[in-house]
Amino acid sequence: MITRDHLPAMSLGVSQIIGYGTLMYAYAILLPHMADDLGLTLSGVFGILSLGLFFGGLVSPLAGKLVDRHGGRWVMTLGSVVAAFAVMALSLVDGTQGLFLTILVAEAAGMFVLYNVAFASVARLDLAIPPQKSISIITLFGGVASTIFWPLTLALYNALGWQTTWLVLGIILLLTCTPIHFFALRGAETIPGSPPKSPRPNWPELTGALRRQGMLWMVISFVCSGYIMGAVMALWVTNVQDLGHSAALAALAGAVIGPFKTVGRFFEMLVSRNMYPRVTYALSLGLMFSGFLVLLAVGFTLPGLMLAAALYGMGDGIKTIARGTLPLALFGAKGYGTRLGWISFVQMGINASAPFAFAWLTQTFGGWWSFAVMLLCLCCAFATYLLIPDPRKQPPSSDLTHPQPH
Repeated sequence: MITRDHLPAMSLGVSQIIGYGTLMYAYAILLPHMADDLGLTLSGVFGILSLGLFFGGLVSPLAGKLVDRHGGRWVMTLGSVVAAFAVMALSLVDGTQGLFLTILVAEAAGMFVLYNVAFASVARLDLAIPPQKSISIITLFGGVASTIFWPLTLALYNALGWQTTWLVLGIILLLTCTPIHFFALRGAETIPGSPPKSPRPNWPELTGALRRQGMLWMVISFVCSGYIMGAVMALWVTNVQDLGHSAALAALAGAVIGPFKTVGRFFEMLVSRNMYPRVTYALSLGLMFSGFLVLLAVGFTLPGLMLAAALYGMGDGIKTIARGTLPLALFGAKGYGTRLGWISFVQMGINASAPFAFAWLTQTFGGWWSFAVMLLCLCCAFATYLLIPDPRKQPPSSDLTHPQPH
């Protein structure tokens, strides 16, 4: 049953569709055409995007800290205003320098309106549903961002050109996300240290040396699994075309990813009461791995391409939930926003190079090899996941500090 306590997460879910659609997915369609008009190579234009993502990672801890201190309402509202005007400004760029500066501002502003800040913002609200469920609801909506915005951006480009398309996307972002963030997050917030209305799952936190070990391997695994995210968003269409498909079919296959993100997230919501986030993350990695395996083996066929997109979409959808719930389960709610900000700082600081690196791989070796390296990244993510301690299996803290004699 949907209650008032579900509305903030549902509203933020809508804003994530638009935020990711305009600040992430639109690049896959528009940047290659901008490169042609601005005299840049494919790797050059995605190298600029990589620098923008890196700069976004630098400001992510600030966004998380501001949410922990002041709540998410004004952070996300002002962030959406700046992001919208930066997207509109992309319609005016006429050279490398202008493109670089505008993408830098857009991606920095994006860190104040996208998933990590949305997760931390809704976790602070004094609601009768647990933060884990709110996070699942937000991502359930956000999964269709590519489904809507890849075909929409392609249609706008074909009808209007890239300059007007950026202007339209920026106006959409401004007129929808700004009021959503202002009104959806105006509810009462929990006071740090006070018990929330909703019961939290009785999950023990990591302590002592295991806490540091858990953070290290979790972040490394997040980096490896997240490294392909920017590459898929930016290069899916280009790489699939290199497998022998048309641009329209590549965009259609990309649009399949979104609904199956939602399918994966809906499945997670159904079983989340009984599924520990560590298991959720493992499931996501397995599905993504299967998707790339199918893509490499039979991705040159239409059924293989669609199956690969569906499997990858389900895995990526569930992974986004785990990215928010696993740190909460392992390390607790205190300082959650700041913690997500620092995780994002490390992850994006490294993963920012992905669009450039994979664009170079595509340009040099072809789309199949670019996808093969993405599969290798997932193998590394799973290997490091296995090293994350399970706090449910750690000995009591007293045993850690006062070992019993043999």
